[in-house]
This record gives sequence, structure tokens and C-alpha cells, in this order.
Amino acid sequence: MSFWVDVHAHLDDDAFRFDCEEVIERAEGMGIGTIISAGVSISSSRRVLEIARRYPSVYAALGIHPQEVKSEEIDFSELERLIGSPKVVAVGEVGLDYYWDRTHEREQEEVFIAQIEIAERNDLPLIVHSRAAERRVLEILAERVHHIPVVWHCFSGDVSLLQEVLLHGFYLSVNGIVTYPKATTLRRSLAVVPRERIFLETDAPYLSPQGKRGKRNEPAFLFEVARFLAEFWNIDIQVLREQLWQNFQKVFGKRVDAKIGRQELSKRERGYTI
Repeated sequence: MSFWVDVHAHLDDDAFRFDCEEVIERAEGMGIGTIISAGVSISSSRRVLEIARRYPSVYAALGIHPQEVKSEEIDFSELERLIGSPKVVAVGEVGLDYYWDRTHEREQEEVFIAQIEIAERNDLPLIVHSRAAERRVLEILAERVHHIPVVWHCFSGDVSLLQEVLLHGFYLSVNGIVTYPKATTLRRSLAVVPRERIFLETDAPYLSPQGKRGKRNEPAFLFEVARFLAEFWNIDIQVLREQLWQNFQKVFGKRVDAKIGRQELSKRERGYTI
């Protein structure tokens, strides 16, 4: 049995402060059987893990986003301790971001490399963020990644970048950006991408698909992206779901077990407010 998977959301975001449970239930109602919620700092990762422990369909990716490098003191031992939880299926969101601020490039690289090493030690997939830093991200990954899968989060690059990502054996995940009228460069890439190397994500609460722009994004909207891509590739949407499910099992299946998702908390007890 297969179902849809949102491989990247941020359920600990303030946008979901008061209705996180309802957001998860809406996603489940749309056939999204698993959501991977990504941390962006130590404190965010703690919140993400708490949510994952409470909700069977939610799993965690824990990490420090490059824009958070200067925001808090980083305790890598604490991050690695949190990663030891059975509900953690990846290290992320990690990487480099030179778009907003280039004053902490060295610190970003050091934190990125440290987290690659954590992922390698724990045999976990790596979920990578890159903005205005693609060349350096590829160099670091090529040098430091040895045996773990890499998922290039929020891929929006051209065919040249796609070819390099694929050459290294990495995967990519796409979100609502692909539905935007001006996303022609991304659609050119997706026209030639091998479907066994792709995932779907929402990046909720950000980057709502075209039909939902102006609204808070949420995992239930993943189906909008799936429907768009099925039409774009001229394939049956169930065929797409099966392929994406196979991809998910190959990369994350080692850590995702239905038994892990079982919770002893009742629905009333698992109600959650950040």
C-alpha cells in the first residue's frame, strides 16, 4: 500500500501554533500518510521532535539551517543526542545560504560540514538547503558525503545544476514553486529528470502552490503539486504516487517503520500547541 509523502514541512513554525493537529488531520484526509517536519535550529529541532513523537504520521529531520548559524550557540552533542530518537529519519535542514548575508560564510561551512559528519555517523539521509551557494554546496557534498543519501530540498535550478545533482547520485524535492507561471527554468529541468530521483514537499507554511498563493501553505496542499506534475508529465496520478512511494522507501524506509509511529497517547492526550 502506498500513500503520499510530504518530505519537507515546518510544523513547528508559529503559523501552526494553534491548529497543528487540525493541519495534520487535513493532510491525512488528503491521503498524505507521512510528513517529515524539519528543524532549523536546536530549539526548533526539539519542538519538531516533540510533534513527531505525538503524531504517528509525522517524522522528524533535525538540523541547523545556515541562516540560524549566528542566532544561537550550537551544541552539536545535543543535536546528535536528539537525532538518536527513533522518530528521526534525516539530518536537515542544513546547507549554505549566501543570498541574505555573506558575513558568516566560514561559520556556515563549518556547521554544514559538522552536520554532514553527524549524518554519516548515524547513517541518516541529509536534507540540503542551498541558495546562491550551489557551487560550494556541491563541492562540500562531493568531498564529505560517502555513503548516505542526499536530498536537495526546494530544487529550483536549471538543467545544468540538475545534471550535477544527478551525477553525484543525489535526489531532489520540489514544491509549489513548480506551479508558478514564471517557473519555466524549473519546469525545463523537471521535463528531463528521472522520476526515480524525485520527491515532493510543501515547505509549509511557505511557498503555497499557485492556486493557494496568499494563503498559509500546509501539507494538505501537496496534492496540488502532485496533480500539476502528473499533468505536466502526462501520467496517471496514481502512477506518480507509486513512484514517489518507491523513492521514499529507498531513501527513508530504513528508519520509517509503522511500529515506530504507534503512540500510546489517545487523540485527546496528543492534542498539541507549540
